[in-house]
Formats: sequence, C-alpha cells, structure tokens
Amino acid sequence: MKKLTIKQENFCNYYIESGNASDAYRRAYSSEKMRDKQVWEESCKLLSNPNVAQRVKELQEEQKNKSDITKERILQELSGIAFSSIASMHNTWIERKEFDELSDKEKSAIKSISTKILKKNIGTSDAPEIVDVEYVKIELYDKIKAIERICKMLGFDEPTEIEMNTSKPISVEEAKKLIEKL
Repeated sequence: MKKLTIKQENFCNYYIESGNASDAYRRAYSSEKMRDKQVWEESCKLLSNPNVAQRVKELQEEQKNKSDITKERILQELSGIAFSSIASMHNTWIERKEFDELSDKEKSAIKSISTKILKKNIGTSDAPEIVDVEYVKIELYDKIKAIERICKMLGFDEPTEIEMNTSKPISVEEAKKLIEKL
C-alpha cells in the first residue's frame, strides 16, 4: 500500500470517528468555499481510492479489536429493541413499575421520564371527589440509529463476497456424449 498524505490519513481517521464521509472531508481538507455536492463528490472519490479504502478497513479492524462489539452482540441488542414492549415497564395499564424494579436492559433504553400531576374528579357533579392523577411519559432512546452508526464505523454493514459455482447449460450433443460414457 502506498503511503497516504497527512490529509488522507486525517480523512480516514475522521471517517472512522463520524461514519460520515462528507463530514470527514470537511475536517481533513479546507472546504469552506465548496458546495455540499462538491464535498460529497470529493469524499466519494477519496473512499474509492484503493489506498484510502484499505486504510479505512485497517482502522475499522483496529476498532473492532479494541472493542468488545461483535455482530452477535449488535444482533442481540437489535432483537431486544425489536421485541421490546413499553408495557413491560408497567405493572398494569395505569401503575408504572418503580424504576428500581426495571432490568438494566429496560433502564438503558430510557432516554427520559417526565411526570405531571393533574386534578381529576372521580366523583359526581353533586359530590365531587378530586384526586391527583400522575401522568408519566417515558421516552426511549433511538438505539437503531446508534447501532447503524456503530455498524458503519466498524464495517459490519459492508457487503460480503460470496463465490458461487453454477453449472452452465450443456448442448444436446454434449449430453448424449455424457450418457454414452456411462
């Protein structure tokens, strides 16, 4: 592999960091006067450069080796998200579980919890009975975006090359010859 320029090396490192080629290009090269389309085109050219592409793969491998992130772990996290239910964070449709009762996996999915207390009449208009009702809003993180970014940074979303051997059709004459040999 040919040695990369300092700017190319910086581009590779920024690309690994952000997962966005245009952002990496803007950070590695002076592009203040360039339009977005031109930045995108230049970043695509860089990524199609075999030396740059090879360096990006090397950096991705380094990141994979340093982290304990595996395809299996990401798949496990994705399946946890795909099959999770906000209902598992409630004892009933009204009463939510105490935060301490939630599993670590459930807690890690929560971005924020907000509450508000409203007055509600549970009596009649003749005999009002006003009670405080707590409304809870649980907002979960968008883990899909985070996982997609991790996959891109580590190169897990790159296509894999599969070599397939397929038979080619044979002519009638070739088939007859094969039959005669049997």
